[in-house]
Amino acid sequence: MRDRSESSKTSDSVILRIPITRRTLTLVLAVCCLSIGVAVGAIARGVVGARPDDNRVAISTLPVTPDSLSASFARVADQVEPSVAHIKVYETEFYSREGAGSGVIVNSSGFILTNAHVVSRAIKLKVKLADGSETEARVIGVDSQTDLAVIKIESNRPLPVARMGDSDKLNVGDWVLAIGSPFGLEQTVTAGIISAKDRVAGTGSTPFQQFLQTDAAINPGNSGGPLVNLAGEVIGINTQIATATGVYSGIGFALPSSTAVDIYNQLVTGGKVRRGFLGITPQELTPQIARLNKLAEGAGVVVRELASETGPAARAGLQSGDVITEISGTKVKTVRELIRRVASLGVGSTADIIYFRGGERRTTSVKLEERKDEPDAPRSIRPPSPEPRRQSTTPEKENAKPDRAKPRSALGVTAKTLSPDLARMRGLDGARGAYVLSVEPDSIAADNRLLIDDLIVEINTKPVMTLEDFQRMTRDLKSGDDVVIRVLRSDRGPLRRSFLISFTMP
Repeated sequence: MRDRSESSKTSDSVILRIPITRRTLTLVLAVCCLSIGVAVGAIARGVVGARPDDNRVAISTLPVTPDSLSASFARVADQVEPSVAHIKVYETEFYSREGAGSGVIVNSSGFILTNAHVVSRAIKLKVKLADGSETEARVIGVDSQTDLAVIKIESNRPLPVARMGDSDKLNVGDWVLAIGSPFGLEQTVTAGIISAKDRVAGTGSTPFQQFLQTDAAINPGNSGGPLVNLAGEVIGINTQIATATGVYSGIGFALPSSTAVDIYNQLVTGGKVRRGFLGITPQELTPQIARLNKLAEGAGVVVRELASETGPAARAGLQSGDVITEISGTKVKTVRELIRRVASLGVGSTADIIYFRGGERRTTSVKLEERKDEPDAPRSIRPPSPEPRRQSTTPEKENAKPDRAKPRSALGVTAKTLSPDLARMRGLDGARGAYVLSVEPDSIAADNRLLIDDLIVEINTKPVMTLEDFQRMTRDLKSGDDVVIRVLRSDRGPLRRSFLISFTMP
């Protein structure tokens, strides 16, 4: 039984045992080496024997999905480019000198917005469109105060038009594209962001230029072209760059569409821009004048002088030294804001004005006249530039008659009561005040640019009629006291203009 059982177990599980000898092992190793050799040889033959066609590079056929920003840029460029014009400018009658700029079609009849500096000196204009067609253009109107212009081309078909957007809705950091012809390279598109809003670009800008700042590349030839948002809307007209080299340095400026649309509408309908005029020469509010009127610093704008004795401001009762804080419901804190606000109200409209005189709040209404811009208009809005200090001398002998009292004041000034004879000789007929004979070097008056030949007519809003008034008002001044002096000063010959000098006693 035991043997059958064991026999049965052996038949159920058969294990084949092959004896491993040295000969068998050698044979196995030989086969492996042969296989490896064949493989290596095949690879070598493939490399060495590769055909030239096998080294070619093929463009991928895999589907590509651009990122959303790239897709937006491409869509906007495709949408706006047809309305962007390349403007060729000829500045001589023989058309030998050529300049270039850009523009954007804003009306299907052929009206094009561009910069005034692009077309203002043109003898002849040619406009080349995105489709390659070229035609002559004529100037409809130019506004030098904003550096905007409108030109027009004739076409027998409706032209592609750019849509004007609302620049007031822009935020710093928004993406924008600049499109134009930098260096004559037509239909160039650059990208950037809005870097700042309401920017004043240098000393040459006018009160009516509040720029959008962008880092989208703008170069010579871009002037007049559009700055567009990612909705494909024109939100600015590219106008200036800040550069030390004459080419792009990372900062460009565009006039906002809110300004461009207003100027365009006025030029197209009337051929010129009309702006309201208050009839004053303004200057920025100084700390001393602010404290004198019990106002916070930067709370208003000072009336430095009236444009004329019969102008709008004079008729409304405004005077030199008044501080205007609000015009028709809008607060004004700078000279630029005041000029822009008055201009926006329009010729013939009535401006309701809140102002302060000697710390007292007052109101008046002014019927605005039309602003007459002159080449030197921007200079008139700045505080007077310091003049070279004059030597401490006295007027001509006939004017230096003995005076009962001509002592130096606490300010370092020698003065006398203005006589009728001296008033007549100095172009001051009808004026009254203390006439400055000399200014002591390194005195308070000299440090604050009070000059010989100035007529002091007011100190801290109080009138100065005689030398005695001047002495009384300055005798007891002490350290820390604010002093605001209004003087009449010779300007361009016999003409006298009002100046406000303000300082704090040291």
